[in-house]
Amino acid sequence: MYKTKSFNRIGVPVFISIVLLPLAAGVGYALAYSFGLTGALSQGFTTKYWNIVLTNPETWQSLLLSAGIAATVVLISTALALSILLYWGERLEQGLSGYLIYLPLAIPPLSAAFLGFQWLGKSGMLSRLGIASGLIPSLEQALELINDSWHIGVIFVLCTMTMPYFLVLFLQYRRSENLPQLMQLAGTLGASSGQMIRRVAVPVLLRRAAPNLALSGIFLFGVYEVPLLLGRQSPRMISVMIAQKFKKFNLEDVPPAYALTVLYALIISLAAWWMYRQMRRVSGNDMTFNSTQKQVENS
Repeated sequence: MYKTKSFNRIGVPVFISIVLLPLAAGVGYALAYSFGLTGALSQGFTTKYWNIVLTNPETWQSLLLSAGIAATVVLISTALALSILLYWGERLEQGLSGYLIYLPLAIPPLSAAFLGFQWLGKSGMLSRLGIASGLIPSLEQALELINDSWHIGVIFVLCTMTMPYFLVLFLQYRRSENLPQLMQLAGTLGASSGQMIRRVAVPVLLRRAAPNLALSGIFLFGVYEVPLLLGRQSPRMISVMIAQKFKKFNLEDVPPAYALTVLYALIISLAAWWMYRQMRRVSGNDMTFNSTQKQVENS
């Protein structure tokens, strides 16, 4: 207890000074720049840059596209990780497979994007293998998975980066929650294999992993390297849109870029706050359940 109090007295101020204060200063500068209070084009307070951002349909298209891609990647990666875990089970923790599942986590996003470009392009390795095996008649008839209208290449590469992390996460919760014993107990009570998966394994794993899944969705909402190399330029994800506005030579694009940055930070903050509220509610329900269970056991 003494160590915890000492850590709070030292750790909390250090965290605020190193993390929160620079972040607040950056957001404050971006907010001032977006209202014309600072910067090369500063002429006093104005809302015209915010009007440009909020009335531009591309802004909302980019936000919806980013949210849609993030949600799709989280759903697909979660389904794949759960399927692999429930199918292979303990074999993932033994032998060579227990080490190979960590290998994709060491690949940087930029390297994954370049690999995706080499494999998924119309003249990439996947198309060439299809032509060599006779599945694709010619190169002109090969599928275009780079810069496509459905962002399939972006989603595929992001899933290959996210799914291994979810798999490792579910493996950790499988051990900590004693999931094999819980499923065995459900089986002795008459549950079928399908019921054990649907009513025991999947709810337990998703309940424990929900905060990490939500954080992954927030991270994927602002991912940059993969959509920059593999995605379309219109519509484009919000991170790519902000970066490209900053890099343009037209100074008139800089204040709207700062306004987009503030809007993006606001959305992320609201999402994190909502996730925190949900985690507090779930933890409160768990504490109530545990106390009720103890009272029943004592009685």
